[in-house]
Amino acid sequence: MMITKDEQKAIHHYVLLTIARKALEKDLERLKESPLKLQPSYLTLTTTVLDQLGKELGVIKRYMKKNQLKVEAGKNDGTFSHYSYFCRGYEGHNHYLNVNLKNQVTQYITNCFSNGAK
Repeated sequence: MMITKDEQKAIHHYVLLTIARKALEKDLERLKESPLKLQPSYLTLTTTVLDQLGKELGVIKRYMKKNQLKVEAGKNDGTFSHYSYFCRGYEGHNHYLNVNLKNQVTQYITNCFSNGAK
């Protein structure tokens, strides 16, 4: 038996959330250094979204540990990002089109900011 659909979803969400977290952490550092008039509001909103993202990532990591699932980032050739996964003795590889990954991460972050602004 190969990996299940739920495990495939967990791998995909793990990849997206990891990329989103890195992007938001970089943006947070830039926000801290920028002379924006509404800087405290932007910092608060970004930190809130990062906290939410961390909680979601924690849920996925617990699921991955419970199901003996490990994901490792591979090379990024500019067009595709390559990831390997290991699950209960099985090994597989996922290849993501970078443009598609960027769009999905952007949509995820946009949704988080929309929900965090309420």
